[in-house]
Amino acid sequence: MQQEVALLESGLWKAHYNTAHYEGSWTILPLRSINGSIDNIISIHSAAAETIPAYKDTVLLQQCNYIRSVLAFFECEKTAVRLMKLHAGAVIKEHSDHDMRFEDGEVRLHIPVVTNAAVEFFLADERVPMQEGECWYLNLTLKHRINNFGNSDRIHLVLDCKVNDWIKKQFTTNTVLKKDFEEGQKPKQSKEEKLKIIAQLRLLNTTTALELADKMEKETE
Repeated sequence: MQQEVALLESGLWKAHYNTAHYEGSWTILPLRSINGSIDNIISIHSAAAETIPAYKDTVLLQQCNYIRSVLAFFECEKTAVRLMKLHAGAVIKEHSDHDMRFEDGEVRLHIPVVTNAAVEFFLADERVPMQEGECWYLNLTLKHRINNFGNSDRIHLVLDCKVNDWIKKQFTTNTVLKKDFEEGQKPKQSKEEKLKIIAQLRLLNTTTALELADKMEKETE
């Protein structure tokens, strides 16, 4: 997933519209949006969803086979699906999101793609230790705030989903769900293929892409 996200990095990232809620840079890349527009980063909650056009996959999501396989795991209707980047040094001020909880029929799921130890996510004044590759549901009607005191950007894959029987089952299951999305999706990359990806990442010359290139180089040594 990190590779796909890094290769998507471009001038398409858009600043979050709630500018009063943050300091620094907080940007979004829409993978599923109203009418499938890559320019529409707004998420409409279920209460108003019936009055707006349909959500559709954007062309960016169509380029991401791995991320599509992750989304397919969640057997529920998805509205907005976005990559959300909190840049190094940025702060999201304390706020709450109305109608965004299981009890109201909609859940927002966070999957950390890239993070660092200096990211602080507080929900109702309790720190939530989200790690890369995990999936978290948070009751965002509670007050929450995020600080990225690290030297690298934090990127989450954020899914807004409508509650159905499948979602309800996950919420009443005590076991930890583990899924290897890589299995069966594509063959293992050869060293030559990895080197090509590393070269592409370095050409992008972004912080996330360069960090991933360094990581991949160490893995191929």
